[in-house]
Amino acid sequence: MQKNLFFSFLLTLFVVACSPKEEPIYIITTNDLHATIDAFPKLATIVKTYEERGTVLVVDSGDRVSGNAYVDDAAEAGVPVIELMNAVGYDVVTLGNHEFDKGHEVLKTMVDRSEFKWVAANVGCKQPSPKFEPYTTFDINGIKIGFVGVVSTENEGFPLGRRIGYKEFTFENDYDSALSTCREIAPEHDFVVLLSHMGYNMDCNLAKSENNGCNWIAGAHSHDLKNEAIGTTQITQNNKNIRYVTITTLSIKEGEIASVEYERIDMSTIDEDGAMRELVEKIKLSDPTLNEVVATATADATQDGVANLTVEALAHYPYPNGFVSEVTFYHFGGVRTSELKKGDVHRVEILNNDPFLSTVYLGEMTPAQMRKFIIDKYNSGTPERPDKESHYPYFRSDVKYEIVLNEKGDATDIKFELEEGRKYRVAMGNYIAESYIDKELVSSALYDTNISVREAMLHYVSTLTEGYTPDNTIYQTEVKTTK
Repeated sequence: MQKNLFFSFLLTLFVVACSPKEEPIYIITTNDLHATIDAFPKLATIVKTYEERGTVLVVDSGDRVSGNAYVDDAAEAGVPVIELMNAVGYDVVTLGNHEFDKGHEVLKTMVDRSEFKWVAANVGCKQPSPKFEPYTTFDINGIKIGFVGVVSTENEGFPLGRRIGYKEFTFENDYDSALSTCREIAPEHDFVVLLSHMGYNMDCNLAKSENNGCNWIAGAHSHDLKNEAIGTTQITQNNKNIRYVTITTLSIKEGEIASVEYERIDMSTIDEDGAMRELVEKIKLSDPTLNEVVATATADATQDGVANLTVEALAHYPYPNGFVSEVTFYHFGGVRTSELKKGDVHRVEILNNDPFLSTVYLGEMTPAQMRKFIIDKYNSGTPERPDKESHYPYFRSDVKYEIVLNEKGDATDIKFELEEGRKYRVAMGNYIAESYIDKELVSSALYDTNISVREAMLHYVSTLTEGYTPDNTIYQTEVKTTK
């Protein structure tokens, strides 16, 4: 009896020893970094932790710049975040709409300085470089993983942003390019990942397409927080600013993918890597002018307060020819400084509010013309591309107005305390003029001063000798009809 037990024990040991082990491949994905360099020490900790467990790929779905003056206003714009990504060990990325903000040469420099691959299935370049392959393949222990890249073309065939940044590039339809490329490479790959900068709703549409060829859509652009399956395709997105990351674990057994797991990590729970923190601080000290105190806040400002500060700055700037604005507008989506704390306000905080180098448009408009673009934006979006920035007071102004809503919640009227039919002198950010107002009206009634919003803000706070007192009030209200 004891002999049989002994041989049974040996047989068990032999079976365990000969059973093939599952070897993990970890894919860590980020999106919409927006130059949030202070998040990199925690990201470095995550990457190092998983590198101790198995093979790691680090990928990103676009918008690595435009959000932090330490990156955007560096001597080599954009390069500091690329240096941090190189240090972390990124492997492949795609383009976001903001990679084009400063034009061809800046984007080319970022690509040239990268130690990782860039893929984009729907972007071409009129210049010799940079050139983007539609996809790339990683062969790890016989498992072929394909990464396809795509950037949104929702703005009349272009990504969102100023067209001047796109003049050296060509774009194909985002959805069609993503779908065709994923379908094309699927037969030759064990796992296909779409690095998508199309936004959550378009990602859902692609996931619902029959035989889409895509196992996982690592999404971006809409700043959602998602980890869900639609059919056989997983969709994830990590909000923005590396607040979260997704870690996808491919368990490999006998040369095949035995299982796939998707886990979202809350980065607020992660400790910082010391060496990466030192590198971040070195970047932040590289330009002392960014850390200069430009104002003193007498109280805390919310993002609504920063929006009002932006409007006031545009309203009070000393424009050429003595132009004085009577009505000023700024879009809330362009207010990128989420708060200003009581006390010293540094130059970098003002610059961070407008990382896009927005300019000021001046001209004349009637209340009816103002009413139209406010209503159009409030009611904007289609079933295919819902607009997350609609159905709330998106356009902030120094003039109070009331948004009248019907029973469905759509805007039907805007009530101003303005004289109908009269032309008013207006000031606004270029994004409003170029994206929300009829082009013929812009060309006949408005003009670009090429004065930057950040210049206007720095000038305005410099005039506040008694300090900056935030106004956190929202002056645009909504009211539903009772009909």
